[in-house]
Amino acid sequence: MKKAPSAAGSIAILPARPDDFQELLRLVRAYYRHDGIRYRSAIVPGALRRLVSGRVQARAWIARNRARAIGYVAFSYHYDAEFGGLEGVITDLFIRAAYRGRGLGTRLLATVEDYCHAAGIRSIELQVIDRNRAAAAFYRKHGFRQLPRIIMARDLPPRSSGRKRAARRIIGRRAPE
Repeated sequence: MKKAPSAAGSIAILPARPDDFQELLRLVRAYYRHDGIRYRSAIVPGALRRLVSGRVQARAWIARNRARAIGYVAFSYHYDAEFGGLEGVITDLFIRAAYRGRGLGTRLLATVEDYCHAAGIRSIELQVIDRNRAAAAFYRKHGFRQLPRIIMARDLPPRSSGRKRAARRIIGRRAPE
């Protein structure tokens, strides 16, 4: 595989902005192909637009070699008393193949850790595709440990107008879309 000409030290890591949307979308699609994650065109682009808009409780940073987007990390939160309350969740971390093995993944993790320290977040969680042994080894090297849990998820069906009004009463505001 051809290696990129630049060292990781000359690569900038910057917060993702709305004008990064197209490049971030290309990186996300490459990541999904790499890990065999189903790309859902009906929901992923809209979710990424909200992410780069700053209107959601999540962040993304893009790694750039000069002007070229070569990697990213996406991060959000959840609340879990077991881990001290607010917990960071790395949802994606991807680096184009030519730039791997040069310390960029470590720098992306450090960016998230710095953000968490500043926000008072004491724990970070992430998921790894079980067949991606290289990623699992990378995260273990950086202090992550496998927890004795099974990850489960469920897509919620669309709600009727009456159910949306009931949801707004439950949470005391307009339900997120």
